[in-house]
Amino acid sequence: MEGNRSAQLDRVRTLHRVILAGLGALVKARQEGGDDLFRELVEKGEKLEALGAVADRSLADAPPVEPAIAAEGREILAYADVLERLAQQHRTVERMIDAMLPEAPLPTPPAVLQARRNAAARTDLLREFSAFSSAEVAEMAGSKAQNRAALANRWKQEGRIFSVPHRGSTFFPGYQFDAKGQPIPVISRVLSTLGRRSREWELALWFTSANGWLDGRRPVDLLATEPEEVTRAAEREAEGLFF
Repeated sequence: MEGNRSAQLDRVRTLHRVILAGLGALVKARQEGGDDLFRELVEKGEKLEALGAVADRSLADAPPVEPAIAAEGREILAYADVLERLAQQHRTVERMIDAMLPEAPLPTPPAVLQARRNAAARTDLLREFSAFSSAEVAEMAGSKAQNRAALANRWKQEGRIFSVPHRGSTFFPGYQFDAKGQPIPVISRVLSTLGRRSREWELALWFTSANGWLDGRRPVDLLATEPEEVTRAAEREAEGLFF
C-alpha cells in the first residue's frame, strides 16, 4: 500500500514539475487559449507542493492523505486533461495547415521589403491621382453609349490609355485624362515605347517616380508642360530595358 501511494505521489509530482517548467503539451495549450487554465493549474500545483502532499485519481480508494488535498490533486489532473486535449487539437490543426500550404520557398527579406515599398507606392499613387473604372471614364468623357465600359476599352486597345489591376478590378490612373476626360496625347507616345516593355503597375509608377532623365522630376508633373521631354525620357528608359 505504501509503495503504491509512493508511486502515485511521484507521478503527480512529475506532472507538477512539467506544469511549472511550461513544457510540451501544456505550453502548446497555453498558446492556443489555455492561459487561464494554465495559470490556475500552476497555482494549485504550488499549493500542493507547499503542503508536501499530492493525490491521484485512485487515492479515493486508498487510505487518503487529507481529503481536501486529494480533491485538489484530482482537480489538477482534470485540468491537465483539458489542456492536453487543447494541445492535441492545436497539433491537429497545425498538421492540416502544413498539408495545405503550397510547397514553395519562403520569400526572402529583400523581396518582402520590396513588396512593401511597391504596395506603399501604389497606395500613394491612388491617393494623389485617383483611378477610374470604365464606367467612370465614360461618364467623365460624356459618353452616351449603353455599354459603359466600351469607351475605356476602346481607348485602351488603341494604345491611348492603360489600366492597372486593383483588388480584383480594373482601373485607369487619373493622370491620363485632361479636364474634359479625354486622354492626354503624350500618354500614347509613352505607351508606344515604354509601354511595350513594362507591366501595368510598373508603367503606372514610372509616371509618378523621380526620373534621372528629367533631372529628378516626375514625368506626371510634366505631362501638360513638357510632354516632349517625357516622351524622350520614356524612349531612353525603353532603350535601357531593351539592351
